Amino acid sequence: MWRREILGGVLTVLSLLASFAVVPALWAKAGMPFVGAYAATLLAAILMTLALGLLAHQPLMAAPAIGVHIWLVYGVVYPLGIAWQEALAACFAAAVLFLLTLFTPLRRIFQAAVPEAIVQATRGGVGLLVVFAGLQMGKLVVGSPLALTMLGSPSEPAAFVALTGVAVSLALWAMGVRAAAFWGVLAAVSVAFVEGFLAWPEAPFLLPEGLDRTVFSLDFAHLWEISGVVLSLWLFLFFDAFGTFAALGERGEAHVSSEKRTFFVLAAGNAAAALLGAGPFSLAKESAAARTVGAHTSLAACAAAVLLLLVLFMEPVAAAALDFSAVLAPLPIFFGCRLLKGLRFDWHEVSEHVAFFAVLLVAPLSCNLAAGLGAGLILYVFLEVFSGRGKKIHPVLFLFAGFFSLYFVCYTP
Repeated sequence: MWRREILGGVLTVLSLLASFAVVPALWAKAGMPFVGAYAATLLAAILMTLALGLLAHQPLMAAPAIGVHIWLVYGVVYPLGIAWQEALAACFAAAVLFLLTLFTPLRRIFQAAVPEAIVQATRGGVGLLVVFAGLQMGKLVVGSPLALTMLGSPSEPAAFVALTGVAVSLALWAMGVRAAAFWGVLAAVSVAFVEGFLAWPEAPFLLPEGLDRTVFSLDFAHLWEISGVVLSLWLFLFFDAFGTFAALGERGEAHVSSEKRTFFVLAAGNAAAALLGAGPFSLAKESAAARTVGAHTSLAACAAAVLLLLVLFMEPVAAAALDFSAVLAPLPIFFGCRLLKGLRFDWHEVSEHVAFFAVLLVAPLSCNLAAGLGAGLILYVFLEVFSGRGKKIHPVLFLFAGFFSLYFVCYTP
């Protein structure tokens, strides 16, 4: 039995391994020291995964939310010109709001108030945003002098390496291989090594460092100015947690108290992660890999945490991979496709259709999840009112629509 649990934890970590290089790299682009971001991200993942196993008694793993990180860097830090310390403050505030929501009537109110079309579209918008970022990372999509973007050249080394990794990961996914993302990135790394684009570091292991430059670095001075970011993060953390928990088949098997402990660990862990210098975390959908081999106890989460502890000392390897970032491009493309899988399109009302596609299009095209979510909520309320169903709209939606209307009025790119 214990062998199945350990194997389940190992498979889950392998599925997510490349993300622990991509996410610190994103924070590095925002100005955070890479070594500090790497140590903070791994340490937060270890602590949250251990807590999920030992406190919530779940065979689940916590992992950095790649899509949200891409949005934070390319859709918040760059266009708004805010510092990474301010972005961490937004993450902390959203985690605290998530924590408060779990233990107040707001939990049931939000679940009943926000239409499923908006929830689904938010996931889809993040998925498209992530895919597009991966295509750019691998130079499969490049800037165009005539239009915004155009296809990159397959003869470009970065594009060739990225395509190899994408092809391998998607092919293995189609074959039912749980660690498809890991093998896709490994294939890209192997090709890059053979072609001489990458070099193995002389000292692959290093004691964790840099935490002294990230811990408690949050800057709350301008939090109100990015309140739209906080609200979007809050809603994403809330609905992603419940959706993933249900998708992993835990809701029907766990007691209500176990469910509450799981969400408490996730919310409190996100707050602690922000204090360490790490971004948002979510329940890893790749935890389903543990289920496929029969793992169903907390030992699987503990095994995953132990393996992550080893990865914590491999920062030079992650840094080497970033010298040719195309090897990591298959990861966001793969995870974006995973987010898009299973989206529902069977909406019956015009308001649902329009709101769904507003979020789905505005979020990736503007690289702004807050703008996409706001556009969808405003249009949904607007069309529901003019369709004669305004009295059925929950007051919370009017509040959200008003808030995002103010957000757009005050928005300055």
